[in-house]
Order: sequence, then structure tokens, then C-alpha cells
Amino acid sequence: MRTRLLNLPAVGRAVGFLLVAIAIVAAALHFHTSPPRLEPRAMEEHTPDSLAEELKRCQLIADQAKDDPACEAAWAENRRRFFTYTPASGPKNPTPAPAKNTDR
Repeated sequence: MRTRLLNLPAVGRAVGFLLVAIAIVAAALHFHTSPPRLEPRAMEEHTPDSLAEELKRCQLIADQAKDDPACEAAWAENRRRFFTYTPASGPKNPTPAPAKNTDR
């Protein structure tokens, strides 16, 4: 009995495994490099806010910060800024639109 010289299902399986292995290696190489991280000095240059400085001081004193009224005030201001919605554009004091008359 003669056997085939080229076993197509086996070759197809081998090529499929090879393509999957190449895809895995390519993905690993792509995600291996991480984006550059900002150093703390670079972040400080972008936030010259006194609130940020006060929050950093409160972070450094750790447990004593819970009894510090300046830290409590800084945290309250930070929460207020975080939870307050300010639109990026538009008038600061929009005038309300006149009410439409629905009586006909």
C-alpha cells in the first residue's frame, strides 16, 4: 500500500499551530513595552496648586493628618472640586430659555 507523500491535514495543523505561535509572540512583544511613566517631579510641575502641596503634606504625616484641621479642610476642598461639575465650554452664567406657551 502506498502512503501519500504529503499529508495535507497534518501540514495544515502544523501551519495553524505555527500561525498561533507567531501571533502570541507578536502580542507579547507588542505589550512588553510599557508607556513611559511620569516622574513625581514632572507631575509636580503640572500641578502648581497649593491644594496639591497641602494634600501631599497630609499624606506624608499619615496618621496625624486625621487630627489636623488644615488637612481636613484640604480634603474637603479636594472632594468639592472632584464632585463639582464644571462644563468645559459655554457661558459661565447661562440665561434660562423663556418658557414656551403650551396653551392653545
